[in-house]
Amino acid sequence: MENLVLTRIDDRLIHGQVMTAWIRQKNAVQVIVADDETANDDFMINVLEMAVPDEIAIGIFNRTDTVEFMKQGLEAPTILLVKGPEILNYLVDHGIDINEIDVGGMGAKEGRSVLYKNISTNPQENQYFQELMKKGVNVFVQVMPQDKQINIAEYIK
Repeated sequence: MENLVLTRIDDRLIHGQVMTAWIRQKNAVQVIVADDETANDDFMINVLEMAVPDEIAIGIFNRTDTVEFMKQGLEAPTILLVKGPEILNYLVDHGIDINEIDVGGMGAKEGRSVLYKNISTNPQENQYFQELMKKGVNVFVQVMPQDKQINIAEYIK
């Protein structure tokens, strides 16, 4: 998709690392957060809006509104942030052209095991990753822009 400069999974969504390194490296001027729970949480919306610099536009949408927004086309370099792979399958299945996904942060929690270093997944998330890869999406781990991309295909069992 034109002007989609980074699609990143990070369960923290917006934090210093994303706002400084990735926005600068990708020359992004817009951030889209696609997350059903966050889109319905006014407190979190306010927190995320305050976390982005004033010159960066932000949109926080549920999955269906994300599809509608993105189908209109992105007029400026945009970073798409999600918490996990399931919603990305939904977006791809609903016509959003996503070529690659950076798995930047999926922390340890109940039901998850370590996939790669500090990336933890559960069996269902691994299945979502496999589905994305079958659809031709390049899925890799790259925590910071200067890090080498590590393809996760070899780590998914």
